[in-house]
Amino acid sequence: MDLVETYRAIRPAVVAFMPKYLPVLGPNSPPPEVPPIVGTGFILADGLVATNAHVTEKLMRLPMPKDAPKGDWPFYAVLFHLIEEGKVPSAPDGGMGRIQLEVLGVFNVGDIELSKEGHYYGSRRPDFAIVHVKAKGLPSIKLSPDTSLLREGAEIATVGYPMGTDTLTAPGWLHHIGPTLQRGIISAVLPFSCKAPHSFVIDLMSLGGASGSPVFPAQDPRAIGILNAGLQDVIRTFAFDHLAAPQLRDYAHINTNLSYVVPAYLLDPMLQTIVNDPRFALPPDTKCLEELIQAGTFECRKKPGEHNEPPDPGSITQAKEGTIEVGTVRVDVKLRPS
Repeated sequence: MDLVETYRAIRPAVVAFMPKYLPVLGPNSPPPEVPPIVGTGFILADGLVATNAHVTEKLMRLPMPKDAPKGDWPFYAVLFHLIEEGKVPSAPDGGMGRIQLEVLGVFNVGDIELSKEGHYYGSRRPDFAIVHVKAKGLPSIKLSPDTSLLREGAEIATVGYPMGTDTLTAPGWLHHIGPTLQRGIISAVLPFSCKAPHSFVIDLMSLGGASGSPVFPAQDPRAIGILNAGLQDVIRTFAFDHLAAPQLRDYAHINTNLSYVVPAYLLDPMLQTIVNDPRFALPPDTKCLEELIQAGTFECRKKPGEHNEPPDPGSITQAKEGTIEVGTVRVDVKLRPS
């Protein structure tokens, strides 16, 4: 299995976490095409989504209206799911649909229990959490608790939402619908190669929004960890005057290509406990993914033949035959015989 096939197996189970409630700024301020993405997660089993604890902490601080229903949560887990043409009445042309999964709860972990003989160099509390969602029949990603796969030099990949919605709307409008794939290698196992590492380092840049992304071998669609942090360098800026000593002006934090991953073996035992816990049983009226899609109402974001921005008349010149210039883009033109 190559990375193309691995990604095809992984991608359908990756979710984005978005606010459920957005502030209304005024009648002339329409809601964004895509709500802001706070973090990434991935589906482990029906109703269970893995992410980072620091992501759920941020999600639970999102604003909610005073009249929100009791037991409501301020965010959704969102799947960007490919809808086939002619399969859904409200989306006859098919396309990428945004499926909002209702949140039922969040399960955070406690401190790691250490034996008297054990040595541990990691955080007291691993940075992962489980979000309970009301949906079944979901695509899922299996965990691989095998720490022998955590070897320096091994090729890995991760898929998520680095930079959140900014990546999807980079030119100023929605032009990308779905997660982004990144590839690298395992650069270090922490504290060193052993049977029970507390973390490992990969050589790709982690940006805000990517926290909670699955990390997996390039040839194996099983998650070996959860992306949780990126190492930043600190750059100092100074003001120079030939009559005085340099004065420190400011600090700047620069992202590096070193990112940290929580190993999956720390999460795997907890997952089995949660699956068997009756408190995490799905309600009887839970719908499967296909039912949610069929019952949904989808609106096409763009009409056929519609551009995202109006043309600038001053930037377009046309010859009878030759080229059309649009800004810095040149397109060869050949006229059809009449």
